[in-house]
Amino acid sequence: MPVQEALSFNDLTYLNSSPSAVRAYFETAYGKNPDGISVNSETYYNAVTPAITAQYGHPCYKTLGPFNYVTNPGAPPTSAIVGSNYAINNGDDAAQVSLTVEGAWSDATSWSSETTTGLTLSAEFTIEGVFKTGASFSVSTTVGQSSTQSTSRSSSSTVTVTVPARSKRKVSMVGTMSDESMSFTAPIAVQGYFGANFPDRVNGHYFWFADAASALPKTSGTIQGTIRRTSVFNVQTDIGPVESLS
Repeated sequence: MPVQEALSFNDLTYLNSSPSAVRAYFETAYGKNPDGISVNSETYYNAVTPAITAQYGHPCYKTLGPFNYVTNPGAPPTSAIVGSNYAINNGDDAAQVSLTVEGAWSDATSWSSETTTGLTLSAEFTIEGVFKTGASFSVSTTVGQSSTQSTSRSSSSTVTVTVPARSKRKVSMVGTMSDESMSFTAPIAVQGYFGANFPDRVNGHYFWFADAASALPKTSGTIQGTIRRTSVFNVQTDIGPVESLS
């Protein structure tokens, strides 16, 4: 189901219109100034209640269209040490030292969105896709919201290291850190009807309806935003050079 919600008279300013402009459209179209106008369950001026658009099943919706994603240029992946330990030999002869190295890190996904035209939605929507590294994302959000999701990760490895006498070697857990982002946009389309009630019959009727595409000079808006992911992958152990204990 598409994300949609009812258009309100309060939205008209973001569509380069107003209640008076919609009323003027009906006057031009039918040659008579209507007593009142309506959209969905809202009424304006001396409109019939309940709103004729609700009574006769002529809604007007703001509908969120499909999302378009673009990968943003970023820095190349870098190495990150997520844990370390030392293999220490206090003896007078070389020794094989076994030790466990533990690493811990967090993968984080953050996002934000905004409307570029003022026309907005209060309903929750989902942004989902796949980053260049292959990591997928799927988050539910609303226009104007900024948030971050973090996932704690860990890894453990036991290694055996040859350490000369009275020396030590650092064993690190090293991963590849990636910081990538994508920009997204999605259109908001206005579709449906306005209603008007007239003081006298016009072409045989007191009530008439007008398509939003005809009554409004503009029927669209845009949501835009960014989603970013910082993650560590390909975690491996790295045995450092020999260091003297002295």
